[in-house]
Amino acid sequence: MSIQIKYKEIYRELSREINSGVFAVGERIPTEFQLAGRFGVTRQTVLKALDVLKHDGMLRSVRGKGTYVAGTCRKTSRRERSNKQFAYICSNLQDSLGHRILVGAEQAASRAGYSLVACNTGNDSGSEAEYLRRSRDNRISGIILLPYLQSNRDLVRDLAGEIPLICVDNGYPDLNIPVVHTNNFLAMYNAVSYLIELGHSRIGYIMNSRELLDFIPSARDRFQGYRKALSDHDLPFSQDWIAELGSELSHRRPGDVGLDLYGYPAMNRLISAPEPPTAVILQWDELAPGALCAVRDAHKRVPEDFSLLGFNDDELCSLMTPQLTSVRQPAEAIGEQAVHCLLRMIGGEETVPEKIQLPSKLIKRSSTGRVKTDNS
Repeated sequence: MSIQIKYKEIYRELSREINSGVFAVGERIPTEFQLAGRFGVTRQTVLKALDVLKHDGMLRSVRGKGTYVAGTCRKTSRRERSNKQFAYICSNLQDSLGHRILVGAEQAASRAGYSLVACNTGNDSGSEAEYLRRSRDNRISGIILLPYLQSNRDLVRDLAGEIPLICVDNGYPDLNIPVVHTNNFLAMYNAVSYLIELGHSRIGYIMNSRELLDFIPSARDRFQGYRKALSDHDLPFSQDWIAELGSELSHRRPGDVGLDLYGYPAMNRLISAPEPPTAVILQWDELAPGALCAVRDAHKRVPEDFSLLGFNDDELCSLMTPQLTSVRQPAEAIGEQAVHCLLRMIGGEETVPEKIQLPSKLIKRSSTGRVKTDNS
């Protein structure tokens, strides 16, 4: 049984006891360690349940004295949520991945007799918080969340105790909220291994920003997969082959600056390195048009001088010249699986795993080729 399910059981049992008078208002409840022993769980799991009870106004803590009953509270149960409507709260629906997840989720929800409300936060934590609160106030049956960074962590934690909630693509590792995603580490590891099979030993990497690796699990997993593949093949890692978009571009979307400019400065820095890489990994496909322009402006060619490999397999991959090799994420399947998990949670099933990883596929196109040697 997952930690998430267990702490919700503790929450339900303690709230029942408080509402029925087993613990009177003003009475001190057992200690965290006593409760952990009673329910056969860790202290951390008990703390998660107590945090939600405090948020609901049923408990209050007194420093150095303990936790006391503050009042009773009757919340709307899941069975009373007759809305039959899911909310899909997405950091950016303009992204191909976010949109394709929506398509899969909407189809699965419709088949189950539910409607789906799409909410685009536009990479804004305030908008994300507002949509989360509206979902609770409007008695939404369940929430699919593609979060913006790690913002609104406490709000997400509290809502997960009230409403079936599942994350897609990225999640909150320390909250034990189920997440449906691709194994980004393995996908990138396999992509780099493919470039190595083509003879590349100097492999560069373009990312938005190193600081975002602390807040975006998928980006962090991809970079770690890149580093691990180099290490396992005894290939060098050089800081000269890592290019960030920079502070001016890292928090902006490609549409804000133009696709031809978005990845241009970073790729240009790699081209100008003392010993430039022969292949470059792009953390997102939207970096490719700008990278390709930088290569052409340097009077070089793809893939003869630089192989380019992206991630997500957006529609633009097949529209570029040359077409972009990219890792395809099963976005529609991620959306479908998220809805299936919500339905199981609504039905009271206790078998929803904390991580559901769907397989990716490397789509090989003409932007990658064998490394050019002196004889070629």
